[in-house]
Amino acid sequence: MPHTSDNEKKARDNNALRQEKNKIKEINRKAGKNQYSKKTDHL
Repeated sequence: MPHTSDNEKKARDNNALRQEKNKIKEINRKAGKNQYSKKTDHL
């Protein structure tokens, strides 16, 4: 089995991906998409 160190793996910028997701989520929230407005039957 060949030895591969972590340095040979492709670098991923997870923080940038998360920021992009949050930006899209915030835009959708302001646009009123994906609203949860189900009425509850309890008091």
